[in-house]
This record gives sequence, C-alpha cells and structure tokens, in this order.
Amino acid sequence: MDWNNAYLIPLYNALLIPVLIFGLGLVVEGFGNLLTAVISLFFGGSVAFFVRNRLTFIGTVHHELAHALFATLSGAKVTKIELFHVRGNQLGCVEFYTRGNVVIQALQMTLSSIAPVICGGISLCLLTWVWRYHCIEEWHYILTGYLFISIFFHMNMSTQDIKNAWKGMPLSIVICYLIFLFSKINLFAFFGISFPML
Repeated sequence: MDWNNAYLIPLYNALLIPVLIFGLGLVVEGFGNLLTAVISLFFGGSVAFFVRNRLTFIGTVHHELAHALFATLSGAKVTKIELFHVRGNQLGCVEFYTRGNVVIQALQMTLSSIAPVICGGISLCLLTWVWRYHCIEEWHYILTGYLFISIFFHMNMSTQDIKNAWKGMPLSIVICYLIFLFSKINLFAFFGISFPML
C-alpha cells in the first residue's frame, strides 16, 4: 500500500489538526495540574487554588474572549460574556447560540470550543517574541512572564468545551481534508516526515 498516496496525505494532515489541538490542551491541563500540586505541597491547597484560579485571572479573561471571538467570527450570536467572576470552580463563561444550516452550526460549535487553545498558542508566541526582543527593564520581564503564565494556565479546554468541539469535529476534518487536498500543503513534510510504501 502506498501511504504517500496523493489522497491519503491530505487525510493525515486533516486528522493531525484535532490531535494537535486536543493534545496541546491536555498537555496544558496536565502541566497546570502538576504545578498546582507542587504549589499545594509547599504552601497548601488554598494558596494553590488562589494562584491558579484568582491570581492568573488575566488568563480567564483571555480564555473567555477567545470563545467569544471565534463564536462571533464563525457567525454565532453571543448573548452573554462573563470574563471573570468568583463562583465556585467556574471562572467565567460565554453563552451563544448557533445560526445557519447544520454544517455552519457544527463548525461554530467546534471553532468556538477550540478557540482558547488556538488563541492561547498565538498569544504565547507573541509574548515570547516580546520577551526576547522588546523587554528592556525588569518590570517588562515580570509583566510579560505574568501574562505568559496566566494565559498558559487557562488555554486548556473545559469538559464542556471538549463535548462541544466533538459535535462538529467530523465535519471540520472533512473541510480540513479538502483544504489540504487542493492547497497541497503537507504539515508532515514541513517536519521532515514521510510515509513508507508497503
């Protein structure tokens, strides 16, 4: 079997996108949980909770704005945004309803659900660039580092985000497949990966 078939390579690429997004979300969640456990070990659970869920509130604001941005850009109607509130373990929320046909609605659910991971990744890249090339004084580094950690802590996907994302994932994979098929973009080739011919 020729794994380098011109119709299979776009499929690999289309399947890679959700794997990367969900994988990154899990890595962030795991690292955040580990760091929270370490803080809890040294300073207690209440301090760890405060650091992760209160001190890094900018990350929550970023998370909710990402949901709202992608929902709006994809055509959904945002009806409520709570950027940050102290109410149990829920730190904020965005409520919206989907519009359009079944295909469009499925895409709106998926895009709005994965938005914190995508926007978080972009923001972290920009902050890294600022850190390397534009920080001059000590407070620049402190502020940039605080923003980086805050966004990182909250660029994961909640359980509800994951459920919503799966609703439109099959259709999203089909659309990604068509994009990769006609654009001839191969993410695997970019990383120097090729597939064997059997």
